[in-house]
Amino acid sequence: MDDHEHDKLAALAEFAAGAGHEINNPLAIIAGRTQILLQEIEHPEHRRHLGIILAQVKRAYEMTADIRFFARPPQPEIVEFDLSEELHTLVAEQVPMMQEANLAFHVEIDLPDRPVVQSDPVLLHLAVGILCNNAREAVQLTGGNVWLRLQRVESGWEIVVQDDGFGISEEELPLIFDPYYSGRQAGRGLGFGLPKAWRIMQLLGGSIRYEPKSTFVLTLPR
Repeated sequence: MDDHEHDKLAALAEFAAGAGHEINNPLAIIAGRTQILLQEIEHPEHRRHLGIILAQVKRAYEMTADIRFFARPPQPEIVEFDLSEELHTLVAEQVPMMQEANLAFHVEIDLPDRPVVQSDPVLLHLAVGILCNNAREAVQLTGGNVWLRLQRVESGWEIVVQDDGFGISEEELPLIFDPYYSGRQAGRGLGFGLPKAWRIMQLLGGSIRYEPKSTFVLTLPR
C-alpha cells in the first residue's frame, strides 16, 4: 500500500469511528420504536409499511458496518486448513441461491494434491462469497453460468470466480475496488463488496485482480 492509500484509509477510519456511532444511535431508536408499533398495530398495510422501515434501518446498519470493516478490519486469525474443504462449505451455501436464480454453477475445486494453506478461513470465505454473490447478480436476470475454480500456480493458489455476463468496461476498471462505486452498468451491485474483498486479500498477504471478460482471481501465497 502506498502513502496515498494509507492516508485515505486512515482518514476513512476516523470517519467510520465517529460517523458509525452517531448514525447508529438514531437508527437504534427508530428500530426500537418501530418494533413497538409492530406489536401494537394489527392493520396489514400499516404493518407492511413498518416492515419496510425496519428493512431500511437494517440496510443502514449494514452500510455503517461495511465502512468500519473497510477502515478498521479485524486482525486475521491465521490457521492451517484445507482450502478445498473450505470452498466446499461455501459451495453448499451458494448452490441454493444459484438454483433459485436458475443459474448453472460449475465447481472445480478438487485437486490431486491436498491444498493446505495458512490463512484466515473466515475472512477468505467472506471474500470468495462476495465474488460469487457478484457473479450471481451479474447474470441472474438473464440466466447463465457461474464458475468457481481452484488452481495451483507457481506463487501459491488461485481461486477463480467467473460468469458469462457482460463484464466490466475499461472505463470502470480503475474504480471497481473503490468504496461505494456503482457497477450497475455491468449488472453488478453497488457498495462495499469488491472493496471488502480487496481489503481482505490485502490483510491475508494475497491479491485480487480482474481479468476480461468476467473473471475475478484471488491469489493466496503458499
